[in-house]
Amino acid sequence: MSPPPAPRPAPAAPAPAAPRSGDAGAGDPAQRMRALLSQLPLFAGLSEPELAQLAAATQRHSLAPAETIVRRGERCSGMYFVIYGSVQLVYNAASGSERTVRLLAAGASFGEAALFSGREHIVTATALADTLVLQVPQAVLRGLVAGNNQVAQRMIARLSEQLYMAIADFGAFTTHSGPQRLIGYLLRESTASAGLPFTLDVSKRTIASRLNLTPAHFSRILHDLSERGLIRVNGREILVLDEPALRDYHLSA
Repeated sequence: MSPPPAPRPAPAAPAPAAPRSGDAGAGDPAQRMRALLSQLPLFAGLSEPELAQLAAATQRHSLAPAETIVRRGERCSGMYFVIYGSVQLVYNAASGSERTVRLLAAGASFGEAALFSGREHIVTATALADTLVLQVPQAVLRGLVAGNNQVAQRMIARLSEQLYMAIADFGAFTTHSGPQRLIGYLLRESTASAGLPFTLDVSKRTIASRLNLTPAHFSRILHDLSERGLIRVNGREILVLDEPALRDYHLSA
């Protein structure tokens, strides 16, 4: 049985280079905006007139940790691109419970599904760190998709990837046990860090929510794996000590 998808913040493409201040190089604000947008893969290769029109309509949002970007139930008026920082997408149920459905890093985007379906936002987006996002209005984006075949194909690919991830998540949550979901995450993070210790980018509570685990269950699994000598935990830093044994345990958990 293969490990479930990793709940790490998953960029849709390599992150554009932007200083933490949000000032992307020299030039006036319009030039800086064009520079940021031109580095987003969705808009790569746009003509100067297209890029200028896009930049003129795009809004910048600088956010502090825990600041809300959009709320569930709000009308979707555009698509959002994370330039730096991280964003948490949370589904809030009518019962009051909530679950993290996605963690987004620089280069990722959100809002496209609600935008093109004409529906309201189904999740609440919140910054987890100092974050800069760009908001591209609906009308401008729809115009680009209608008039630029490359942008249209890239948008289809983005939406297809999101659908694939949603189905993979559903499969993992319904067919994998809690330990299997957490072990799958640990194995993927360890592979990404080339077997070296890796540091959790977000809180354990947030990762637990992303894995559909309670914080207490998450902690018990980590403690059990540590007691078995499979991992070492030091605060937010985790080291996989015995990858083959951890994979075997994943199959039997």
